[in-house]
Amino acid sequence: MLYVLPVLLNLLAEQGITRRQLLENSGLEDLDLTAPHQLSDQQSDDICSRALELSDDSLLGMKLGVRLNMVSLGILGYALMTSATVGDALKLLLRYKRAVLPGMRIELMPCDGSIELRSSADHLPRTLERFYQDALYAGVVTNLGALTNNHVRKPILEVNYPLLQGLPFYQSIFGLGIELNASRYGLIFDSESLAVAISTSDPQAQDIFRRECDRIIAIDNPVGMVSERVKQALLGAQSDFPSSAMIAKQMYMSESTLQRRLAAEGVRYQELLDQVRHRLAIEYLQGTQLPIAEITQLLGFSNPANFRRAFKRWSAKSPSEVREKSTL
Repeated sequence: MLYVLPVLLNLLAEQGITRRQLLENSGLEDLDLTAPHQLSDQQSDDICSRALELSDDSLLGMKLGVRLNMVSLGILGYALMTSATVGDALKLLLRYKRAVLPGMRIELMPCDGSIELRSSADHLPRTLERFYQDALYAGVVTNLGALTNNHVRKPILEVNYPLLQGLPFYQSIFGLGIELNASRYGLIFDSESLAVAISTSDPQAQDIFRRECDRIIAIDNPVGMVSERVKQALLGAQSDFPSSAMIAKQMYMSESTLQRRLAAEGVRYQELLDQVRHRLAIEYLQGTQLPIAEITQLLGFSNPANFRRAFKRWSAKSPSEVREKSTL
């Protein structure tokens, strides 16, 4: 649930449900839900169960799923965006499912020339399990459409319950390929769909983002820090680095609030931008053969001389020295 809670809060707010109502008597009243948190499975289940109770909306999971776009998924979203194919993106989702739905069992299963995406949480009440499944499948289909410019064929949705209401909404997401009262609940992709290329594929950036995902998943506390979220957003921006005002807007807070929270963590926005630029510069210099002029542009510098001065300040070495050392 690292990245889901802020989106869920906004969705509930549109239904007139406040944060105070959602967290009442939960023991999480003081939790800062404008930042992603590594909540326990039980805490996530309690919050989502409360959301279902308050909204009394059987389509809440589907509505949540279509809003879980690449930006809302943080560094995981950027990793998905740079995958080579639909199949690669699905495998990546499974690898990092803990960041989105930690309590769900998610599998990709080959079956008669197709691939089935299945999920389950048998230990949960059926309404909560369905909420998580709805959010997962709606999010997958919505984002794969965006990542392929809608060139991927929509998968078949198998639903293991009678769809008593909301069929037009389901069809707006999944098309007409919906099978009701099936034995299982999941998505069925044909093999051709898995090979469809992702329009924003970038192998070099993919490697960077996957390592960042591994680092975040391996630890618990830092992912909730505002400075970590800023660095994730800057990493995802690659060459077009957003201003502090733009970052604040992405995080659903004012720029002054962002600056105040960064100050409380002992950093400034410019320091974080320099850290990200330095890190990406090392990646480009050691992992690619890109010319210095192109790296300069990728890092948002106006000319190579400015980049060299900044790099010397960051690492006490010149870019050429770092590149030469990596080739020895």
